Amino acid sequence: MVISQKFLNKEYGPIKFQVGFEKLREFLIATKADLEKFSEFVSPTFPVVYQNVLLADVLFDKELNLNLRKLVHGEQEFNYLKPVKVGDTIETKGKISKIFSKGKHDFVVFHTESFNQLQEKVCDSFWTFIVRGGNDTDFTLSEKLAMKFASLLPEKAQEKSQKKLLLKELETINEKTIDLEKPFQDLFHVEKFNNKEVVYKVFIDKYLPQVYAGASGDFNVIHLDKDFAKKVGLGTNILHGMATMALGVNMIAAEINPAKLKSYKVRFTGVVKPCDVLTYKGKWQSDEQFVFNAKNQAGQEVLTAAEIVLN
Repeated sequence: MVISQKFLNKEYGPIKFQVGFEKLREFLIATKADLEKFSEFVSPTFPVVYQNVLLADVLFDKELNLNLRKLVHGEQEFNYLKPVKVGDTIETKGKISKIFSKGKHDFVVFHTESFNQLQEKVCDSFWTFIVRGGNDTDFTLSEKLAMKFASLLPEKAQEKSQKKLLLKELETINEKTIDLEKPFQDLFHVEKFNNKEVVYKVFIDKYLPQVYAGASGDFNVIHLDKDFAKKVGLGTNILHGMATMALGVNMIAAEINPAKLKSYKVRFTGVVKPCDVLTYKGKWQSDEQFVFNAKNQAGQEVLTAAEIVLN
């Protein structure tokens, strides 16, 4: 039995949130963003902050009863109608816009609408969640055994070697040595080719999941608790998909006007773990459209079909 269609169009909210500089600054630091660029207008993924309470209402809705042990964030899309500025009061309401199954997986799409204090719509957001293997079933015994076995496997030698190589490369470029055991280990590099292609490499420090949780308000246990994450087949706690999405903006932050953003969407295709090194590769398809993907040090895709569009 899939998730009941009776929950289709179920409404949540409204909630209000006043955008303050300190909260924005905290979020920018957590996502390694440009503090000056987004000092007036919020960064593209900041809606997660002022919409987070509604997301929690959906995910922990006792009637909807989503199986959080098996739930992952599949896709995310933001459409920007008006820029959000520091000092704005944002009111958000939401509803479940789609419920469907594809293969053995169940899908829930949550649509949120946000308005400023002038009642101008500022953002339409679409949050696509996937319940792996269906919402009404637990992991099978064979799946549990496979996850247990996978959690005990050491990191592959080739992947470990590639990670060290990428880290050394970033340390050399930045002329700094990092401490793997400390938070706020900012280590990244942006390189541009022919004014169209961009490569962005970034180190995910050990405590970034905790730092991002505090900045965004998303304290989902899979991001913070290693043991729980192992039990659901993730191997260890993982970085929020929304943090991976936020980091992608840094590729072209210097070239965009925050007030000119039209849309940003991504598909989450893999998990990001503490101490991973991500490589984002993108290209300007036109003056208004930038597309990219991201892979970890093993070459596994973690973001695909990513697209930033400007007005």
